[in-house]
Amino acid sequence: MHQNVVTVIFNVESEAYQAFTELRNKPAGEGFVVAEAALLKHAGETIEVAGAIDPVGVTSNDSATGLLVGSIVGILGGPLGVLLGGAVGGIVGSSVDAGDAVDSASMLQVTASKLYEGETAIVALVQEEEPAFDAPFAKYETTIIRHFAADVFDEVEKARDEAEDKANQEEAAERAARKAAKEAEIKAYFDGIEAENKAIADEIQNNAQAQIDAAQAQIKAGIEADKAAEAAEKQE
Repeated sequence: MHQNVVTVIFNVESEAYQAFTELRNKPAGEGFVVAEAALLKHAGETIEVAGAIDPVGVTSNDSATGLLVGSIVGILGGPLGVLLGGAVGGIVGSSVDAGDAVDSASMLQVTASKLYEGETAIVALVQEEEPAFDAPFAKYETTIIRHFAADVFDEVEKARDEAEDKANQEEAAERAARKAAKEAEIKAYFDGIEAENKAIADEIQNNAQAQIDAAQAQIKAGIEADKAAEAAEKQE
């Protein structure tokens, strides 16, 4: 299973809203689980959050505007988002194969470019067996782009540093340690979900086994009682 940030860019805005509603109602499917997601649209000079899906099983303030997707939205909605959009636009415009250019660009660049062209996108943090998360969008006209979640965490960190007067002076070892910590955080996050699901499954199994054991004990007791009665009759 991979932890990815998946950007789903829609050609038709109404389809984006429909797909997001369906995803909100069913955030898990065959081979994927959505941890958090946001529906983003271009609104004038800003990026608007048109909807959000909170982390699975979390009811605190650590919502879809807190863990990772919210950080992405914050960066794209600011001045840096405009610069990123222009940067990837130049890359695609000068490329022989625009598809390759989009695939090789950073997650922030791709999303900024597309949204500032007026399109609508779903950005989601998911755990999946690639490309399982494509399935919910098969009936729509979309462009789907994946980036490893740990890489996006690192990218967000770098973008924040650049936005703060280009003060990105961290040493490579510190960045690698931060990335590793985020990888562990993502894994622990999904491990918690899996542990909760396993606990529920174990409880169901234990209850079923207890019922089976009780039934078997009752049958055994009945058999022994019949044998005892039969032995008593013979003695008489």
